Amino acid sequence: MATPPPQPGGFILSPPASTITTTSTMHPTLPHPRDTPLRPGGSKESAFIRHCDAQLLHIQRRFAKRTSPSSQFLSEVDRDKADTWGDVQGYNTMSEACKDLGELVDIVWVSGTPGLQVPYLISIGLLLGNVVQGMPPSPKALFRVLGKLDLAFAGLMQGRDAETGERLPGFEGGGRRGVVSGTEKVRIRSLVERTRVGVVEVFKRGEFEYEDEEGEGEGDSMDIETETDDEGRLVLEGDDHEETPEESLDMQIARVYDRTMVELGDSLEEPSIGVLTEGRGRG
Repeated sequence: MATPPPQPGGFILSPPASTITTTSTMHPTLPHPRDTPLRPGGSKESAFIRHCDAQLLHIQRRFAKRTSPSSQFLSEVDRDKADTWGDVQGYNTMSEACKDLGELVDIVWVSGTPGLQVPYLISIGLLLGNVVQGMPPSPKALFRVLGKLDLAFAGLMQGRDAETGERLPGFEGGGRRGVVSGTEKVRIRSLVERTRVGVVEVFKRGEFEYEDEEGEGEGDSMDIETETDDEGRLVLEGDDHEETPEESLDMQIARVYDRTMVELGDSLEEPSIGVLTEGRGRG
């Protein structure tokens, strides 16, 4: 496992260990956030921004240096970056990337600062979308981090914890309008739709990475025959280690970002631009 990058000093927003999901079978959950948002311009906010920026860059570098069958599809830009970042160990499996992304989601959520949570979660979601399309899937790890992002996006659009209904920091007084802007909703919808399509496509390819009981990838990929049953559901053949029932896997694919899609709903419908004619022609 690669050595994590140096951590900025003074940053103390690490989520409590007891609140982080550690087993592959647990339902994805988010740690409890701070009671109040970070003070704008304060030292903790600055440390938070430095930490998140450093972690995102580190994950991007490891992804660019990944060692997987999909590496042959690297863009020229990614190849240049991979050559430049020779001191970074690339990801061997998607589960490694999902682990780092999931931990960063936890850190962002703990900040309890909507103005920072939204843009950073969008960046994480976009990066995860690239990971989905660039590596053979590790189902348990992938669905775990997707579940966390889904809860986070849905919660921020509600102004409440998507599971408990508890009001989130930064939404006191019942206010929620303007926290997730229209532009941000467009970006979220775009990454959600792209990721949902990407997940379906990679599972149809039939190449998966073996995950042990703890959900960590072993670095070995294996070819699995895929077909559909009479009802058109995805069926995996030849995976004796997969504990997830066929219909459960199909349901997990269908549930990718489902809470977020519900919250987005019709909020992005264009307003009526019809010309009002009432009163015209009256003297």
